[in-house]
Formats: sequence, structure tokens, C-alpha cells
Amino acid sequence: MSEGHPVFDAEATGEPPSSGSDATSSMDLAAIERHVQGRFGDVAADVKFGELSLYVKPSQVLEVLRFCRDDEALACAWLADLSAVHWPAGDHSIQRQPSTTGWPEYRIDRAQGVIEVDYILRSHTHNHWFRVVVAVDDTTPRLPSVTGLYPTANWLEREAYDMFGIDFQGHPDLVRILMPDDWVGHPHRKDYPLGGVDIPYQNDKFIPPPSQRDLREVVE
Repeated sequence: MSEGHPVFDAEATGEPPSSGSDATSSMDLAAIERHVQGRFGDVAADVKFGELSLYVKPSQVLEVLRFCRDDEALACAWLADLSAVHWPAGDHSIQRQPSTTGWPEYRIDRAQGVIEVDYILRSHTHNHWFRVVVAVDDTTPRLPSVTGLYPTANWLEREAYDMFGIDFQGHPDLVRILMPDDWVGHPHRKDYPLGGVDIPYQNDKFIPPPSQRDLREVVE
């Protein structure tokens, strides 16, 4: 989720150090996990496929991100990306994806739908990166804006608002960035209707939802 936004934060100057010998050797993922949990004892963590995820509460997100930015051992001066995924309520089976993500088949059963927001933090000083994850209720998703900590969050939060409807409170200009201003709904939510959008295709064709499509009828 990073089309056209400025690459470096305001406090960064010059070119970032490369991933070679110029960058200070980073802590391993286990050491980063212990370091953050030493400051925030209730932060959960896991490492999957060689990637560290730290799980925080919405009320903690500003404090945790500020710590990750300002702590000398972490020095994550760059919010490299902000992404989100919608997990609606109910029982869902996720099919195995060997040719894409590599994730195995698994099931999710949620009483309450959530939108999971991932903040991808990177340190050019120490040449490490990890994600901070926060989940919000999908009925009224709200989070504090982190634009005051990371200027790159400006356009990234606008995209998450546009695609998922997350209200980033305190954002300086929280308006749509991809869809028209008067668009109804948020296309990356899993409760958003697939197809059937009334668009004047050639020969007055209308593309129905996938469950109602006859491919031959659509392309003729």
C-alpha cells in the first residue's frame, strides 16, 4: 500500500545506509522481541517464516511506535508501509496457497469481525525490520493517526481509510486517495460486494456478481 508516497521521513537526511557493511549489525528477532517486551510486558509476539510480528492494543499503538522509533537499540526511523486485512465474523476456511504465499490451509472462527492493521517498521541504522500489528472492531474501526511520528503515514493511512474505512483520528486530511470522493463502501473489506457495479460498459453490458456470471454472456 505505498503508491507515490514520500519514501523517507522528515527527520531522515541524505541517503540511508546500505544493507552491507555500512549498517550497524542488527539484533536478531528474538532479541528485538525481548527488548520490546521488556518495555511493554503485555505485547504478544510471534515469528513465522522468519518475520517478527508484535501484537499491541489500539490504545498502545502510539506509545509502542514512538518507542520503536526513538529507542537507540531499535531506531526504526522509517515507517516503510502500512497495510491492513479484514477478518469478518464467522467460521472461515483458508485454502492452502503453495504457489503464492506458501501458507498452509487453516481455519478461523471469530465471534467479532476485526480489521488487522500492520505497521512495517525499518531501521536503516541497524538494518532490521519487523511489524507492529493492531486489530480493531470492523463495525467502527478507529485508530489514532501516527502522522505525527511518521510523515509517511499520511498517504498510507488515507489508503487504509479508502479501502477499509478505518478512521485515523487526528489525521490532517483523511480523504479518499484511490476511489472517487462520493464512492460508497470500502473495496478491500470482505463484506464489500464483488462485481455488479453499475458501470457503462460498451454495448450497455453490465457485469453481475461472480455467483451470477455467465462468462460467455459477459464477453460477447
